[in-house]
Parts: sequence; C-alpha cells; structure tokens
Amino acid sequence: MAFIGIDLGTTNSLAAVWREGKCELIPNSFGEFLTPSVISIDSGKVIIGKSAKDRLVSHPTQTIAQFKRLMGTSEKVSLGENIFTPEELSALLLKQLKADTERFLDNSIEEAVISVPAYFNDNQRTATKIAAQIAGLRVERLINEPTAAAIAYGIHEESQEKKFIVIDLGGGTFDVSVMEKFDDLLEVHASAGDSFLGGEDFSERLMHEICHKLDIDYDNLSPVDRARFYRIFDVAKKKLSNEEKTEIRFELPEKSHKFDLSRRDFFTMVEPLFKKLLAPIEKSIRDANIKVNDIEEVYLVGGATRMPAIRQFMTRVFGQFPSCHIDPDQTVVIGAAIQSALKQRNQDLQDIVLTDVCPFSMGIETANKSNSGKIVSGFYSVIIERNQTIPTSKVERYYTLQDNQTEIKVTVYQGEDRLAKNNIKLGELLVQVPKAKSGEESIDVRFTYDINGLLEVLVTVVSTQQNLNMVIQNSGSRLSQSEIEIALKKLESIKIHPRDQALNQALLSRAERLYRERLGEDRDHIGQVI
Repeated sequence: MAFIGIDLGTTNSLAAVWREGKCELIPNSFGEFLTPSVISIDSGKVIIGKSAKDRLVSHPTQTIAQFKRLMGTSEKVSLGENIFTPEELSALLLKQLKADTERFLDNSIEEAVISVPAYFNDNQRTATKIAAQIAGLRVERLINEPTAAAIAYGIHEESQEKKFIVIDLGGGTFDVSVMEKFDDLLEVHASAGDSFLGGEDFSERLMHEICHKLDIDYDNLSPVDRARFYRIFDVAKKKLSNEEKTEIRFELPEKSHKFDLSRRDFFTMVEPLFKKLLAPIEKSIRDANIKVNDIEEVYLVGGATRMPAIRQFMTRVFGQFPSCHIDPDQTVVIGAAIQSALKQRNQDLQDIVLTDVCPFSMGIETANKSNSGKIVSGFYSVIIERNQTIPTSKVERYYTLQDNQTEIKVTVYQGEDRLAKNNIKLGELLVQVPKAKSGEESIDVRFTYDINGLLEVLVTVVSTQQNLNMVIQNSGSRLSQSEIEIALKKLESIKIHPRDQALNQALLSRAERLYRERLGEDRDHIGQVI
C-alpha cells in the first residue's frame, strides 16, 4: 500500500510518490509526467489526457477541459449523450492518475494528499474530496498549493528565519500566500487569490485582442473554429516564453490571416489581467500586516509563470528577481508527495509544523429590528474572519426577534460582502426553539474550520442544551451520499479507452485535428494517412 501526492490541475495533472529518500514523479502511458486535464467521449468510451486534448479541436462537443473551474457548482456537462457532474469528471482524471501510479509502483494506492488552490472555498474543497471518493481514493488531507510549493522548495529545512511570498499562477487559478519560516514552523500569514484567473485567460485575451485587430467576428465562429483558434493563440503565447517574437497564421474560408506578435505586443494586450493579478497580491500583504519591503523572497509556481511577461511583472512589483528554479509544473506535486510522506512519519524527512489560514470569512445570515420595530433581514454576521490561523473554532450567540418564535433558520455563508446574498451559500438548517418573548431564547453557533479547509457547524439551543451538528447541504452544489453511490456505479460501468492503445488514439486525435486545420493537398495527404 502506497501514499501519494496529487496535483489536480486545471490544465494538467500529475502524481508523485516519496520513496527511498526522494520524490519520484509518476509517468503516464506516454512516459510523460503531465497528464492534460481533458476528458472526451468516443463511441461510448472515455478518453483521458493527451489522447483527448486534440479532440478539443476535432470534437469540441464531445470533449471538455478546464472543468476544475466548475468544482463546487451545480453545473453539469454534456459530452455526446453522456451527462457528467464536475466531481465525476475530476474522478475520471483521478482514476487515471491512480491507475498509472499503481502500474508504475506495482502496488495499490491506499491514500492520497491532493493539492487545492488556497483560495478554494468550502464547496470546492468538499467537491474535491468527493471526486477522490468516487475515484476510489482515500483523502484525509488536502494541502493548499502555495504551502505545497514552499515544502517543495525545502524552505522548512533552511536554518534562517524569513518572510516570503508564494505566487501560484496555474492554468485556471491564481493564489498568493504570505508565509514565514522560523524554527520548525512554516506559517501562513495570509492568502488571497482568484479561482477564475490563470494562464488560460491570457490565451483567451490574446485571441480576442487579435481577432478584434483583424476584424474577425469571434462570436459567429463555429465551435470547431473557436477551439482551433484557441489552440493557435495558446501555442503562440507559449512560443513567446523562448522567443522574442512569433508569427501567427490561420485560415478562414474567405481569407488567410497572418499576425506578427512580439513580447511587447503581448504585454500590452494582456495588461488588464496584470491589474487583476495585483489586487490579491496587495490584499494578502495588507492582511499579513507587512510591507512589500519586508518580503525577503518571492517564489513563482504554476505553469503560467513561465511567461516572461509574468516574471517581468513580478520583478517590478517586488523589486527583486523571483525564485523559479524548480519546474513550475512540478513544484506543487512534489510538495504534496512530501506531505504524504510526512503524514506517514517518514524517517527520511525532517518533521515540520505547518499552519495555514482560512482564505474567506465565514458566518451566517441575520436580521435586525429597526427603531420602528420592523425586522430587516439579509445581513451577514461573520463568525470566523478571513486569514485566521487554522484549525480554529469560534462561537457566537444569536437571539430570537419575535414573540413566541419557534424556529431559527441558520444559513451559512462564505465571503466578504456585508449582505449575505452576495456571498457563497454553503448550506442551511432549521433549529427548533421553545416559545418565549422576543430575545429570551438564543442559540450558540460554533464554526470549526479544520486543516483541510473544511467547515463543521454546531448549533446549540442555549435553554435546552440541544445540539445540532450541521451536515452542510442544500447549497445546490454538493452531492448527497446517495448521489455519490450512483456516481460510483456510473463510473464503474463506463468503459475507459484501453491504456495500451493510448498512443494510437493520441496519434489519431492529432491527425483529426490537423485535418481540420489544413486545406488543399495537405488535407488530402493527412486524410490518406489517417
């Protein structure tokens, strides 16, 4: 039985294991460490990873990527005749990583530590654990990606004390954590971020800007052409990591297009996204109650930080060159694997105390009585404020507002807005209270936030001492236990494309994509090859 670390990414995912005193990355069936986070359906069979990626262009209605952004929502995805929840899609990907690992280690997987963005809310974290359960993985520990990155850089093994910041820009999420190391303690002071900002957004921004310059109506393009366009501009963005300029060429039925793109052009086109990056950085530094000059080192993590524009921007913000000597795609999974070994008390590793923070404030909806006696509802009462060190437990008391009131509705939210409706609803329950005059009956609401960033709620009726443990539900985005059981059976019945045919499938998918992208003799030749 083995323990592993998994980085379940928006663009790519990978697994690693700690054995014989070092971290080993797990290769997939192509001998590669990165498995694209893409799912496709072909003739009733599920295709995962590299074999599915080119089908985003050739079969866009049967293929899905970036589904990590849907985690924690009630959205469903249609692929052909199949309908999947975000948890089921993530479970298929996790199941593939688990199978690759078991083949590589020739051993079954007992447990995994899965990394999540520090800015994931409670719904998103719960959805991640549910996906792992559906995939047949036991996950007792979620680790925030910036914390995993700090472990991978071995900061906990350094002797000197220091304050540092981890900037994690992946394909679809952005995280910032201000941290401090002293003695055997690695402490997070503040986290901020954006769950809908990543490298994919830079590709999309580039695509829309150039379409606008070339007078191309993107909204009227077919799904196939949109997918083809995205791939062309994503490749161009990546080329600029190694080249000062690149040429973009693409064909439309009525016209051929060419555009020369330089790094400077790219920087100008995506400038609005830099402003979005700056806001969480400023927020985390402010919440940590430090100044930019107090930060002794900046660590860049996530594949999108390969962009020279990002490194240039971060150098300007912090007035120092950032550290990025570990492969940014692998940093987080290395940290997750080390954490899985620490969880087993592995003797090869120096023990360390990790502290983290809750990225969002959490509380309940309340009502107030005005001077005229009118009851006004919809206010947000915070119980645990953002960036409190976790695990933490806090309690607040609330009172009835009406005579002979027999129940109190406790609706739990996560967020920072003054009005409850503008925050993320996590769940609700009704609490029965004895009849009494207004203000004579009360409840204690205790929030306990654990090291995985998951919330437990305990409500106590003060007069009767009756306790109600809240199993957060009715949030519109959580699978019930019966739904999980159904998902387990569903995934067991789904046919996964045979692993030993993955290379052939990937070549065919690539050929189909090239056929759609080319014209004339090129297209005829590719058709003959297929």
